[in-house]
Amino acid sequence: MSDQNHNVKIDSEKELSVSYSHEDQVDALENIDPKLEARIRRKLDMRVVPMATLIYLMAFIDRSNMGNAKNLGMTEDLGLTGHKFSITLTTFFITYVLFEIPTNIMCKKFGPRIWLSMIVFAFGIVSMCLAFSSSFAGLATARAFLGIAEAGIMPGISYMLSTFYRRHELVTRVGIYASFASLAGAFGGLLAIGFSRIPEWGIMHTWRNIFFFEGILTFAAGIVCYLVLPDSPETASFLTEEERRIASLRIRLETLTHEQKKLKRVHFVLGIKNINIVLMSAGLFCSLLCMNSIALFMPSLLATMGFDSIKSQLMTVPPYACGTIFCIIAAMTSDRLKTRGPILIFAAGPLIVIAFIILLTVETTGVRYMAIFFATCGAFTGSPVFVAWLVDNSSGPMVRAIASAFAVSVGSLGGLVATWTYLAEEAPEYKAGHIINLCAGCVIMISATLATINCRWENKQRAEGKRDYRLDGLTDEQMSELGHTHPNFRYTT
Repeated sequence: MSDQNHNVKIDSEKELSVSYSHEDQVDALENIDPKLEARIRRKLDMRVVPMATLIYLMAFIDRSNMGNAKNLGMTEDLGLTGHKFSITLTTFFITYVLFEIPTNIMCKKFGPRIWLSMIVFAFGIVSMCLAFSSSFAGLATARAFLGIAEAGIMPGISYMLSTFYRRHELVTRVGIYASFASLAGAFGGLLAIGFSRIPEWGIMHTWRNIFFFEGILTFAAGIVCYLVLPDSPETASFLTEEERRIASLRIRLETLTHEQKKLKRVHFVLGIKNINIVLMSAGLFCSLLCMNSIALFMPSLLATMGFDSIKSQLMTVPPYACGTIFCIIAAMTSDRLKTRGPILIFAAGPLIVIAFIILLTVETTGVRYMAIFFATCGAFTGSPVFVAWLVDNSSGPMVRAIASAFAVSVGSLGGLVATWTYLAEEAPEYKAGHIINLCAGCVIMISATLATINCRWENKQRAEGKRDYRLDGLTDEQMSELGHTHPNFRYTT
């Protein structure tokens, strides 16, 4: 290494030890050459984050294009009368929730490169199949398979990022890829207009073109993912040997664990039986409820303001673009301040609450359109912060895989509820939908407040030595299984 590097002053045995004191752990991490670490981050940011963003962008476009297809004639062509449209949305979330944990365990087993590539291929193919739907039953079945294919995306990406980035680098990266869910709404609306205007060819026309060509784009993204994405810091060919060693070491030092290759019962206990995970999962439920309500029904909400189908699609673009920018700024602020709860308590939650109060009480079109901006900024910011927060506070790769999958599966139930928030017979007021989302915004603030208080209290107990008894009589291997219950582990608040 160059003479300006002070390198890592840790002997080869102690660098993997989980018997560090909290002070030793901090010292070991601070002894890593900051210039070397910055170089590693830059290289990861150039390779890993763009791929995570591309995968999530395509997943969210494929998931939310039902709203665009509905406005372009799908409901009439397939006879989706009554609640049939909401039922087709629900079938997606049923399978999506059921397969979250199994698919994320498979991501840990096979590695992100192979597993994420496979499921991107899969939901690209299923999206293309949606274009050939000829009935309500066919559409609902295809949506169920799409739920299976996409189940591992959000927890899989979050788990993958946690194996490359330290805890206080994580929200910025999660925020960047998740913010593209908002951009997907804008991009998806523009794609929908473009694809719907392709001249009819065979049975393909308007809304069918949306599913078909977006499926092709997704399939291509899967190929790129396989060619570009690394499995882990240790196998990242774009890093030097020294960079690979330090990239891996800094994650293991911070999480106080060895590599967990074998799935054990204790991993499920640590990943699920945890008050912080429960509180954050409740907040994520409400955040994803709001996010999916907006993603699925924004064109319908805009149509109640007097815009026609094409203009409704175009009017979705500014709120989504604003949501993307706000999400990235909030995520970067969260990492810079090394805090999570306040972003949710004082930014994401209040924006959602204010938005739906306006939609319930104000009739002026301009003000109601402004409320859509607020709702989009709040909802699309809350979800990535909650996901990164719970990954922050889970230690060990297997535990993180289970915790993130469990939380996203609980959170995705909010997406299922969202499919029933705005029913056609309640147009144009949609009071029930607005009230549900207003309450969800309140719960986001409450759950984030309780989680923050609990994390700070537990950190204080550990700082005072009141959790040191957990180490009594344990070997290093047994200590490594303590995960985030280790007395030297500190929760992010």
